Amino acid sequence: MTAKKLLSAVVFLASFAALNAQDVMAPDGAYRSLTPADGLEIGLDVGLPFIVGDVDSKFPGFGAGLHVRKALDHVFSVRFKGLYGSTKNEDTGVNPNRSAETTWLSGTGEMLITLNNLRFNKPYRKVNVYGIIGLGVNNFKTDYINIRQRLDELDPVQNNGTIDGEIAGHFVTGGGIAFRVSPKFNIGVEHEVFGLLGGGRSDLLDADNNIGAQRTTFRDWYHFPQLSLNFNLGSKKGKAEPLFWGTALATTGAAIAALEARPVYDPTDTDGDGVIDAIDQELNSPTKMVDSRGVTLDSDADGVPDYKDKERFSPPGFKVDADGVASVPKGLTEGDVNRIVDAKLANFKLPTTKGIGEWFLPSVNFDLGSARINTSEYEKLHAVASVLKSNPDLRLSVKGHTDKTGSESRNQVLSYNRSKAVVDHLVSNGGISRDRLVLNYAGEGDPIVPTNAANRTNRRVSFEGAREAKEMDRPSGNFKGNTGTGY
Repeated sequence: MTAKKLLSAVVFLASFAALNAQDVMAPDGAYRSLTPADGLEIGLDVGLPFIVGDVDSKFPGFGAGLHVRKALDHVFSVRFKGLYGSTKNEDTGVNPNRSAETTWLSGTGEMLITLNNLRFNKPYRKVNVYGIIGLGVNNFKTDYINIRQRLDELDPVQNNGTIDGEIAGHFVTGGGIAFRVSPKFNIGVEHEVFGLLGGGRSDLLDADNNIGAQRTTFRDWYHFPQLSLNFNLGSKKGKAEPLFWGTALATTGAAIAALEARPVYDPTDTDGDGVIDAIDQELNSPTKMVDSRGVTLDSDADGVPDYKDKERFSPPGFKVDADGVASVPKGLTEGDVNRIVDAKLANFKLPTTKGIGEWFLPSVNFDLGSARINTSEYEKLHAVASVLKSNPDLRLSVKGHTDKTGSESRNQVLSYNRSKAVVDHLVSNGGISRDRLVLNYAGEGDPIVPTNAANRTNRRVSFEGAREAKEMDRPSGNFKGNTGTGY
């Protein structure tokens, strides 16, 4: 067989394997492979190589190698194999004795065909029988003694020497059988035969040339009987064994078993609620208003089924009547809220006026540069007035403040204007006697927020107990009305 013919055969087999792994269209329109996921095989090969040629082989030699094997489908797989071997050849029946020692190093890509997977009689194999064909490269070295290498025109010469082979090609054929020990491990026995491709050096494995020719009478063949210890590595999907340990019957059989295990479809719907009895969890539903399990709907979980519920989405947290209607109190108006607040404040009594300085009363805040009271602050003033009315003996110090924008003299006037505006409001709108309010001011000297920038929190009028406080006189400076913009 020539190298060209061998290469064509390998290409044909690879193409055939690829066709056997075609994708199919699933019912959802997506393409999926018919070939299931599998793992890699990594193996250690130990054997007793020998060379068959013109010089008799001295058996045994020694060889070892490593290989990686990947399945293309259940029948075809590819293997990449590296091999080292040492052999001896010796003829003792000639005078003088001829001998040679050859070391061999090669790398080969092989196509393996699992022969017993061509029958679909079992889903899985305990024994794997396979054939081997492949191509590779090699380098060999032969040391020889008394070997005739060439013939001079008149004097045939037998001599000693060394042949250092260059890197050359070879083809390989063979077969093997492997025995499954576990899903992760198997043992194989195989025999491979290597033939060198082309040239006179292809007949120099045993270092003998024919007289007057560039090749031997018998072509040299490198034989490698071997024992393989093979380990399976799992794939991403957890499959441990390569495909060549199973047949297409395994995948097909599993699919058929899954189909057979499915319950037979029975469209019976005893209660006529639209959910078949096979999945109906309430076989005697009184209505068709059921969920996907056939259970009567109660959308608001109030204990009244929807078909009786006159308020299917009752607000949670309230009692419902027999019709599912929730007993929700009517909403409160603003007047109701004010009356509730007034009633609470009317019953509020200060324990003593002695601790008034520790009480908290809300501050009234102002816009930048303004002493006008915003309507949003009226609620605070209403609360202060209510406290004063509930405590007739209470006097309050009304103290104005500003932030640190503007000059200090203007801020003094502005803080006075703000205090006066609050006092006037409590007297005119809150019904508080003027003598119970002590007007004070601090300008920018008592900020809550330590900043020189404009700050609403610092622009305020605060309230404190005024047992001994004295009212402050108006500061000097111009202003535009005690409730105007001021400074």
